[in-house]
Amino acid sequence: MEQELKYNRITTVFFITGIIVMCSLYAAIPMLPHIAKDFGISKATATLNGVVFSLAYSISCLLYGVISDKFGRIKIILIGLVGLVVVSLGIGFVNSFGLLLVLRVFQGMFAATFSPVSLAYTTEMYPPVKRVTAISFISTSFMLSGIIGQNLSEILSNAYGWRVTYIVLSVLYIILTFVVSKLVPESPYRNPDIKLSRFMSHFKDIFLYKSVIGCFFISLTLLTNFISMYTILNDYIKSHYVHGDLTTAFVVKLLGIIGMILSLFAGRISDKLSVIWVIKIALVAQIVSLIGLGITSNIVIITFFSIVFVAGVAFCIPSVISKVGMLAATNRGFFLSVNTFILFLGTAIAPVLSIYLEKLTHYFVAFSILSLIALAALIVSFFIPKGINPDTAK
Repeated sequence: MEQELKYNRITTVFFITGIIVMCSLYAAIPMLPHIAKDFGISKATATLNGVVFSLAYSISCLLYGVISDKFGRIKIILIGLVGLVVVSLGIGFVNSFGLLLVLRVFQGMFAATFSPVSLAYTTEMYPPVKRVTAISFISTSFMLSGIIGQNLSEILSNAYGWRVTYIVLSVLYIILTFVVSKLVPESPYRNPDIKLSRFMSHFKDIFLYKSVIGCFFISLTLLTNFISMYTILNDYIKSHYVHGDLTTAFVVKLLGIIGMILSLFAGRISDKLSVIWVIKIALVAQIVSLIGLGITSNIVIITFFSIVFVAGVAFCIPSVISKVGMLAATNRGFFLSVNTFILFLGTAIAPVLSIYLEKLTHYFVAFSILSLIALAALIVSFFIPKGINPDTAK
């Protein structure tokens, strides 16, 4: 029973940590108008606040798996949390947009210590029976942060100013540092002789696994569409078409959590169907729901389609991760790190894409463009084999 409680406890800590750490990414989205006004810059320029973070985060995700192999998983996570405390607090008092961008780069680098390292920790420390559920919870926390982070930021930014959001986050990171250090034991698995150059040399192997490239493309679309959809949806609800207000938008986004909770059953559904069919069905759900959002102004139907869309993305993320692991016969850790990099690269694309979508004359066109992105991912999914990688299987 103690062992049972230990796994549940660690999963709970990782779940909460994932939500709060990723708030540093998603919290930046609603504060764009505030930052633009505060520094006297255009909204397009203000999107750099999110872009530089996402690029730093994505690139760093490639490296921390190997670094934590060498120095220890929990040690790296704790260093990241301490870094987030300092940098987030600094952002709360910054008075220059240039300095803000520099600090956001460091914030992205420190935030990236959690995602790949926690997944690696779970893979090596958990028995197979508990591993899938734990990974589903961690993956769900990243998306759940997209709702909680945006809502928290919007409330704090409108009431107290955007800087207060980062000060609140720094306090939460202090608490997380204490909780992780006390409740999560260090992994005994370590490879002090591993070299970063050997890890980077695996990039040439990507072309040996052509089927994995399809998974990478699907991953790129997921958070790109997720963030862009919520950015457009927030404006749409408050427009004269729907006649909603800030509270309405808050509730609709919050109800997206239902779609994320449903995704925790992805593992069981994959057992009954197959991972690739779960991916295809989830992408179809995204396409249908995006079109549905564009043709209705009824808030109840909008809420329903937003939940379906979130469920589609939430089902896809762990399923694609699982598929990458199945297709990569060797160097799974490397390919999973690259997939994480590409997945979060979408968070750098989304703010730029959203700027152009917001300039369109009708919301239907904006949602339709996002549905075309999901359609492209669906088409690619039909070229991904059902089982192992045929490029390497003999």
